[in-house]
Amino acid sequence: MPHAGLTPPLWCLLGLVVWTVGLLVALTVARFRHLAAGGSVREFGIPDDRRLVWRLYRAHLNALENLPLFVAVVLAAAAAGVRSPTVDLLAVVYVAARLAHSIAHVSPGAGLKWNLRLVFLTLQIACVLGLVAAIVAAA
Repeated sequence: MPHAGLTPPLWCLLGLVVWTVGLLVALTVARFRHLAAGGSVREFGIPDDRRLVWRLYRAHLNALENLPLFVAVVLAAAAAGVRSPTVDLLAVVYVAARLAHSIAHVSPGAGLKWNLRLVFLTLQIACVLGLVAAIVAAA
């Protein structure tokens, strides 16, 4: 069977995995800095949008929560051989919205940016549903 290469949605999936790992690395660095400054491990779980450790934790958790949905639709499209500019665009927009969501979550004042995060989350959900519709339509 000839190798068809990675499709844009599969590249997007790989990029999203790298982003999620990057958030984990940033969280780990922030936790070590917190401990080095005399902070306690017990403080990691205290909700406080003013603390970078908490914002990174929430951004990473959000990335992990949303990754399986994207994995499922991208792998379903690949398994079904569904390729189209629409599928490619939806995958790219999904990843862009996920990155923007994480950045809004991590940036200072993240608690005040809940409406911006909601916009990016809504866009992600629309992209996932669009991908499902494209897969079903091609089946």
